[in-house]
Amino acid sequence: MANPDSKPASSPQPKPEVTMRLATLTTDPDARYIPRGITPPASTGLWVLMMVITVMFLLFTAAYRIRMTLPDWQALNEPWQLGISTAMLVMSCITMHLCYRQSTLLPSLRASITLLRMTVLFTLAFIASQLWAWQSLIDSGLGVSSNPASSFFYLLTGLHGLHVLGGLLALGWVVWQAFRGQRNKLNPALRLCTRYWHFLLFVWLFLLGLLRFT
Repeated sequence: MANPDSKPASSPQPKPEVTMRLATLTTDPDARYIPRGITPPASTGLWVLMMVITVMFLLFTAAYRIRMTLPDWQALNEPWQLGISTAMLVMSCITMHLCYRQSTLLPSLRASITLLRMTVLFTLAFIASQLWAWQSLIDSGLGVSSNPASSFFYLLTGLHGLHVLGGLLALGWVVWQAFRGQRNKLNPALRLCTRYWHFLLFVWLFLLGLLRFT
């Protein structure tokens, strides 16, 4: 005889975090979802990287300020192409941010591919305008070893350009992972890329002010 006090067996309910994780693993490329948070190691690693880059540029800034006090320093007129460079970097930051916001709503690569392409094009245009500025200085007889001011110009802008290229490589890896079907990693990775792009813009504006007002 069955025990009258016994409760009917109920099927186990999935844990909430498991349910959310399964909800994001959808085959629908246009499915809306709540993006998962960034894993602490990736976010912390990016913060550490940006701190190291900041310290490096601050050290070069200190060396720049000390060097310009010596008598052989000749002020450098920055090429007008720097205005184009600034505009291109600002536009790449805007499109990157919009791409991240788009991936928050739609996790598929197809939904963000246009903004990603625009981000890459604006970033490549920034690098091209930097090379154009260098060529303009060289044509004016201001090479790397012409005077200390021009040497620092090539050094500071070149280092920044290398970090921009590094960001493009990271973005390419993100796109490749999403292309392989790991669309659930697209939004967290684009969030990190957006943070890095904004950081690069801040560093560029700092360098632009340093070069223009000293």
